[in-house]
Amino acid sequence: MSKRLEGKVALVTGGGLGIGRAICEAYAREGAAVGVFDLKPELAEATVAAIQEAGGQAVALVGNAALRADVFDAAEKLKQAFGPVTLLVNNAMWNRYGPLEDQDETMIGRMIDVGFKGVIWGYQAVLPQMREAGGGAIVNIASPSAVLAMKHGIMYSAIKAAVAAATRSGAAEFGPDNVRVTAIAPGPTQTDGAMRVVTDEGWERRRERIPIRRLGQPADMANAAVFLASEEASFITGDMIFVDGGITYAFS
Repeated sequence: MSKRLEGKVALVTGGGLGIGRAICEAYAREGAAVGVFDLKPELAEATVAAIQEAGGQAVALVGNAALRADVFDAAEKLKQAFGPVTLLVNNAMWNRYGPLEDQDETMIGRMIDVGFKGVIWGYQAVLPQMREAGGGAIVNIASPSAVLAMKHGIMYSAIKAAVAAATRSGAAEFGPDNVRVTAIAPGPTQTDGAMRVVTDEGWERRRERIPIRRLGQPADMANAAVFLASEEASFITGDMIFVDGGITYAFS
């Protein structure tokens, strides 16, 4: 490892599984001290144990990304453990696909609370610490559905479009404080959660639509997140990078 994130302190929401866990582990390998924030204690603790076993620094932070107080509490605990937060990954999301008329107020509210409000709470919680540290980087996990239509995914698409907009506007607002804001839009990715709900036939249909003819892995997203958090990306802000094998703009 090149230790591109040496000395950084990273808060990763939804860090217990899938893309979030892969980012936590990649950040730790690159030298960052990581706060693994997750709703489920056993998932956060398992990620921390894996990082520590590999020689990295991490702490489990249990809470709900939908709750402002929980996110603020996590940021403060992480600061007490390792110093001011200088990296934030807004990864947490709760989602249910289906016809819009089948989605009730509770379901829609939870999607918005975790997927969008969680991003805003993350911004508010870490910005004072990033200013104290002289700057930082925020990476949001968006989606190609932010710019594409998705049947039975109206709320998911709308939330991810809002995340993309908050990325652009955050870059404009926080740039004078030396805080960069970017986003990753993952293509079809074989996460733990997706593997439970997508059939083999479904994965094969996705693979055939991807120009490079393979499915995404959590490590692909983690590699992009490391780059965007590093000094190599110091002049990149406001952008959303599609890590999707070319599927978003493929017409064949």
